[in-house]
Amino acid sequence: MDAKTAFDTKLKPKLEESFGADLTTSVLSTHAGRLGINPAALAEDQYLQLVDAIVQDARVIQMWGEAKTKFQAL
Repeated sequence: MDAKTAFDTKLKPKLEESFGADLTTSVLSTHAGRLGINPAALAEDQYLQLVDAIVQDARVIQMWGEAKTKFQAL
């Protein structure tokens, strides 16, 4: 599976399920912008950088807890 497909079918839906569309957009925008990544044209290394940043986000850790956050990243 390529990075864009993984983003669209795994990462984004998983976040939306827990956070809703608005907060998901905020989390993704925050980290994509900070990393200089365009989610519409993700390379595999960029996808991995984005996932790594998201699982370190305090909002994500607060919602899922540390153990689940690490598990969800897999």
